[in-house]
Amino acid sequence: MSMASLICLAHKGAKAFGNTVAIEGPHGRLSFRQLDRRVGELSTRLAQQGVGRGDHLAAVGPTSLELVLLQLACIRLGAVFAPLSPKFPQSQLIRLLDQLDARHLWHHQATPLAGLPSLSLTAGVTPSKSPPLSPAQPVSLILTSGSSGQPKAAMHSLGNHLASAAGSLEQIPLGPGDRWLASLPMFHIGGLALMFRCLDAGATLVLPGHKQLLHNLRQSPVSHLSLVATQLGWLLDAADCDALMASIRLLLLGGGPISQAQLRRLEPYPVQALTSYGMTEMASQITTGPANSEGLSGTLLPGRELRIHRGIIEVRGDTRFLGYYDRGVLSRPFDNEGWFHTKDRGEWVDNRLKLLGRADNMFISGGENVQPEEIEAALKQHPDIDEAVVLPVADDTFGLLPVAVLRGGDPLPDQDELDRFLATRLARFMRPRRYLSWPDGYAPQGLKISRPALRQALGSSLTLK
Repeated sequence: MSMASLICLAHKGAKAFGNTVAIEGPHGRLSFRQLDRRVGELSTRLAQQGVGRGDHLAAVGPTSLELVLLQLACIRLGAVFAPLSPKFPQSQLIRLLDQLDARHLWHHQATPLAGLPSLSLTAGVTPSKSPPLSPAQPVSLILTSGSSGQPKAAMHSLGNHLASAAGSLEQIPLGPGDRWLASLPMFHIGGLALMFRCLDAGATLVLPGHKQLLHNLRQSPVSHLSLVATQLGWLLDAADCDALMASIRLLLLGGGPISQAQLRRLEPYPVQALTSYGMTEMASQITTGPANSEGLSGTLLPGRELRIHRGIIEVRGDTRFLGYYDRGVLSRPFDNEGWFHTKDRGEWVDNRLKLLGRADNMFISGGENVQPEEIEAALKQHPDIDEAVVLPVADDTFGLLPVAVLRGGDPLPDQDELDRFLATRLARFMRPRRYLSWPDGYAPQGLKISRPALRQALGSSLTLK
């Protein structure tokens, strides 16, 4: 598809893939032809309600057919789609609507917010035609918390999303007949990127009918699956894991190094396991390669550029976002050559990217720089450890000392065994002074583990004694 003369992915799919199933979920199945018509009908319906070029449309709800249709209809209308988590409290949603300059709202429970009524998505109108599209047109606003935890809205163009999909497909075999579960929410870049990837390749996007990952896999077998380490743990721990894995040919794993224990448990299955490094600001994937426990995130995908500048990863390319949007202002945090400073530390190892952790997670212990992610990656190479998070704890002598929180075998390895295990892998000052078990009942609220939330869950047990 020429980037100078674009057409809607649904319309392109209708011509290329016809009656192939594009979307499957609780609503049933939609072929690419049916999807094209539904997008055309919704474009007409939204235009009747005043949605036009340049407008920002906020959508509050879980991953669903409605969100897919809204994103594609916004593209046709020249509007900007801003999906928001339904888990946000109403007060925060109202603040975000102001930050995003949302002129229109769709809420999965038809709840009006900030004076905006929820749009009607009823069909039964004449479908609009698919107009020529520009790769430069803004099409989405996706929140990214960043290191500060304060939401920033990253604006992407249509060209960003299409370049992301095209580069990903260079390394991931995907086409008609393949089925990919939308296991990541569409208000995260990984979930939105998956929609573009499947539509571009002619594969079926399988929408979840249940909140629980395992329930969805039991209900709808798939060939492709995106997971973070926590979700992979749920799958491997399931009593019917063999049955769930039977149809899966490819796992795309994100969110950090995969533990040696989890990789070993994947060995009996004929599945291609890939790991990736990506971010909202680059429209999802940047590098991809075989899964490993060493923190290697694969090679650079087409359409992306990456350099290590003074130890920090910087990125640019066709997938790089337009900037951060806030109340009518688009800030462009790039240098004069277009590089975006990620705050991620990294290095190249045999042409593969190795992540060394966030620069803002580093702390000083007795005058030495300690990178928690480096300790975590080493711990995950132990065969009995599934997850490791290292937190700094105050000490009168050294200022701060590392304490590791572990999840894995029962019982977990003791202090002496782990000290011996790390002796050849880490300098003495980086070895944790204490190991704690994962707090009962604690589970990440998002796709990644929140260090402040884990610290709060540990409470008074997070000490050096």
